[in-house]
Amino acid sequence: MTGNGAGVPTAAGKSSEFWGYVMWGLAAAAIAGPELAAVFRAGDWPTISSTVGHLADAHAWVRLIVVAVIVLLGYYAIPQLNALPPVTDRAVTPGGRTTRYGELVRAGGLGGYLVLAAAALIAAAVFAGAARHVHPGTYSGAYVLYGAVALLWVVVPSLLAYFWSRDVPFPTLFRTVAYLELRIPAAAAIVLTGLVILLLHLAFYPWPRMP
Repeated sequence: MTGNGAGVPTAAGKSSEFWGYVMWGLAAAAIAGPELAAVFRAGDWPTISSTVGHLADAHAWVRLIVVAVIVLLGYYAIPQLNALPPVTDRAVTPGGRTTRYGELVRAGGLGGYLVLAAAALIAAAVFAGAARHVHPGTYSGAYVLYGAVALLWVVVPSLLAYFWSRDVPFPTLFRTVAYLELRIPAAAAIVLTGLVILLLHLAFYPWPRMP
């Protein structure tokens, strides 16, 4: 268990909580940094919104996938934000990820995943910046950068949890927000508000700026 009856994290939960802040903070920096730079015209870095917009211009069905992701995030986020743990009747790992098995396996042996994910994110960010500098207007680096975040922060941890009941050392985004809400309720509300705005921005890009 990562928390007691009052929802306060135990020692093991505090470690998971800490790494949640670190890892999701890195992911947030990779996404929010370029977005803020674009808003304040501080650089021509490929943003996740312009990348999705670029992909949607080539393939209209991409917007449907973005909307589907928003619905799925809401479905899985609500129970995780309401309680720590258990969050639902489904078997979940300590990090809040659904697993096929009732036995919960902790993150033993997966500590190196933190280093792997962080190193891959830094390498992807460097590649994205270099690609944009060498070939202005290209989105190849952006696909690598944001693909790395999606793959190493969401897809791989979810697959490890579901098929092998193995948990990476950091919790899901919404479990991390739930931890934050226990400590600073206002901060959690701000994070969720920003996330909703970002998701709407992705789904209806370039909203709120009209073409």
